[in-house]
Amino acid sequence: MGISATELQSAEACCNQVDFLLQPVADIGTGVVYGYDAQPQIVDSSVVESFESLTEVAFNAGFLPELNIRLFEKVLANFKKLRIAQGTKLFFKLDGRDLGHQRRPGATFTSSFTSKVTDAGLQTHQICIAFSERHRQAVADGIEHAIDDLRDSGFMIALVEFGQASSELRMLHDLSPDYVKIDRFFLANVDSDPRRKLFVTTVANLAHVLGARVIAQGTETEREFKACRDIGCDLVQGAFVAGPISRPSSVKLFYEHLRRPEAGLKKRTEQDRIRSELIQLPTINLHASMGELLDMVVSNQEGNAIPVVDDNQEPRGFVHERDLKKYLYSGAHTDEKPNLDLNAPIRPFVRACPIADINSNADMLLVTFASSINSDGIILTENFHYAGFLSATSLLKIIHEKRLQEAQDQNPLTRLPGNSAVTRYIAEAARKGNQERHLCYLDFDNFKPFNDTYGYKQGDRAIILFSELLQRHVSGTGTFHGHVGGDDFFAGFQQMDQTDVAARLLALKRAFRDDVESFYDPVHREQGFMEAQDRFGTTRQFPLLQCSISILSLSRGLTMHPDALNDEISNLKLEAKRSDDGIVVRSLAA
Repeated sequence: MGISATELQSAEACCNQVDFLLQPVADIGTGVVYGYDAQPQIVDSSVVESFESLTEVAFNAGFLPELNIRLFEKVLANFKKLRIAQGTKLFFKLDGRDLGHQRRPGATFTSSFTSKVTDAGLQTHQICIAFSERHRQAVADGIEHAIDDLRDSGFMIALVEFGQASSELRMLHDLSPDYVKIDRFFLANVDSDPRRKLFVTTVANLAHVLGARVIAQGTETEREFKACRDIGCDLVQGAFVAGPISRPSSVKLFYEHLRRPEAGLKKRTEQDRIRSELIQLPTINLHASMGELLDMVVSNQEGNAIPVVDDNQEPRGFVHERDLKKYLYSGAHTDEKPNLDLNAPIRPFVRACPIADINSNADMLLVTFASSINSDGIILTENFHYAGFLSATSLLKIIHEKRLQEAQDQNPLTRLPGNSAVTRYIAEAARKGNQERHLCYLDFDNFKPFNDTYGYKQGDRAIILFSELLQRHVSGTGTFHGHVGGDDFFAGFQQMDQTDVAARLLALKRAFRDDVESFYDPVHREQGFMEAQDRFGTTRQFPLLQCSISILSLSRGLTMHPDALNDEISNLKLEAKRSDDGIVVRSLAA
């Protein structure tokens, strides 16, 4: 016989109504499983309709702390059944409303959690305790103490469902979390919604400045996933990655479909620059003593800061020399504190530092650094482990070299990537057979007579107009646009349907035709043509400016020599000129 809702009067009874499924949280660049998120499932919905209702019963009855312990124990048991890599994290969301009811509530609570982790044969740095905004007001008085105790014991902290409530920024400030999970609401259609994309980008930059990792929670489509990766999210969770694990035997160590495509030559060059500027500052463990810290400072005179890492070699912040000096010279030998405590922990001196993945592009690193306060640089990680320190001077050097290279590659009139960049893009597209590609050539019809009649200045205005429209219509994840020279332009698309590509370029064609009419005299606009000499010296009528478009689509699995691909594009360009509607589409299959 089942239990009724009115009989849920003990932690054991409530715990029996819940089971937990574990959903993978993966590295957004490599697809390697970083951890698992414990998701509660109600066993019998006729007894209690939701997990929130269950914890509400426990809170009102006064046994929420005991229920939290029992639920945590159940999650640990499920986690232990999985075949996991060393150091894999477990994310456990905690209802912490009872943490503010005692003077020092975290001590007993943390001791209980720590013992459960030890009994399970795990380490506390593998466990991330997650808090949400839902009970922010109820836990305000005691949450800081509890989190301090958790951190002192090695637990990591996450802020989940970020953006769902009104005071999330306050919690981000107060909790100083190691992870920030962005709520699904802001990830829905983030690839096509500029406002959502702006929000996620801003949150990601802010979190990185504060030394936190960003988890895209609830990613459901490939386009959302790629947008989150381009924005700079570190981890991803959701239906596109994998659903909750139902059988321990179905666990994977990584998900191949998440792996970042091989970097192009330009990206590899930038990554090589970043790696060459990386400084290998010696690190100190988060649990080290002041005596060990002072010994390291004395033996390493070159740096003015020491990176702090946990037992898994993941960075947790910096200890700055200026903070040590303040401690040593201003307060260490007063009447209340006559002697320096060399056994004291270093944690009070650990300060947040901007953290980024070593594969981040230089511009993203610059944004993160520029948003930080009193930072000498950025800690870089590889597979989330400490990789080195990038100083402000080195970062500015990398950006300067990048800008010089971009200036060399740009067309001087439109500032778009120039002929060299287009050539490199086509060469890479020719050899990348792991995805569908669309290579598009665009050039003006009847540009010479327009240029001869109205002059080069007006001709340049038409070219600049088209470049601006091109950037507006060819943008977003998986797109490229360039200016080959003169009135010739190029656009590239990856992982996009051919119909969508054609629709974008037809919209561009119509916009250019309509906007460029204003460059003509009223007479020419009214009659819809102008008279001028052709290249043979014969006077004849020429329609108003528009553009021809050729779209060459390469199927997944097809690779070609770049010269052969360029020949295909050139032939298609001539066909587009001869066609009635000025657009030609061709597909090449493997």
